[in-house]
Amino acid sequence: MDGDIQVYENIDHLFDLQDGYLYGVMDCFCEKTWSHTPQYKIGYCQQCPNKVQWPKEMGQPPSLYFNAGMFVFEPSIETYHDLLNTLQVTPPTPFAEQDFLNMYSFGL
Repeated sequence: MDGDIQVYENIDHLFDLQDGYLYGVMDCFCEKTWSHTPQYKIGYCQQCPNKVQWPKEMGQPPSLYFNAGMFVFEPSIETYHDLLNTLQVTPPTPFAEQDFLNMYSFGL
């Protein structure tokens, strides 16, 4: 959890989630930090996809994307080594660890 995350309710239930999955909060493409993306430019947001439909002429809509500021997973030494190996062959991206974790999690 990043230091700028505000928790308004008890989150104890997050520690009882089923193992073997990564649980994250969908990011919002409406924020100015996304201004370099097609999502931002057309007003598309994965949190409310019916508000602005993804144009068919732009191909498939973007994959789901979570905000790495708040996610839950069960760490393992195998995953740690796989993350390090994958990181060595992954080019830099605008959102560093967030892009990397999304690419790793969803195989983008």
